[in-house]
Amino acid sequence: MAKAKIPVEEKFTHQDIDLFAALEALDKKDYGYYDRLTDDQKKKFVPFMLLQWISSAKGNSQKELLTSVNRVANRYLFNEYVQKHPKLQWLMLCSASINKGKLFHQYVPQLSSEVKNLRSPTNIKDATDFFTKIYPKANQSDIKEFAKMFVEEHTKKCYLAEVYPNLKLTDIEILSQMVTNEDIKQDKRDRGN
Repeated sequence: MAKAKIPVEEKFTHQDIDLFAALEALDKKDYGYYDRLTDDQKKKFVPFMLLQWISSAKGNSQKELLTSVNRVANRYLFNEYVQKHPKLQWLMLCSASINKGKLFHQYVPQLSSEVKNLRSPTNIKDATDFFTKIYPKANQSDIKEFAKMFVEEHTKKCYLAEVYPNLKLTDIEILSQMVTNEDIKQDKRDRGN
């Protein structure tokens, strides 16, 4: 007999921390939610997952929420000091919420960890597929143009990560804004590549 598939929503609610209850608490700006978790639940608290879900609300509030999450939480959530304090991370996520009642959140897929950590460059096809999932109603020519720009910028960052392996990802982000593609080409020529 075939095993019945568990709906996606049910998979997430059968976890040690109910993802949808946490999202609802974020939507309501429930600052006390983290304090009500058991010690076992606190050990399994994953701010990154909540960040991914909260920032992807559907509807009219999407732009406002995304801006708030980026400004308030995304910039500092994984700071080397902040990441040692999950309650502080929860409070940052709550403060990023726009408090417009319960919102519909949809998980946004990510590019591979190799791409994210600048260990491997991405290609236009993967970037196009990724941005199409995030912006399904966007014009495909705009998506392809954005993917092309993303790949160009990401390739530059991957090169900088390879040349300067001891730099943090945040430092590479800053450096990539200061370095032009011509600078990269000149550096490659100087290095004999």
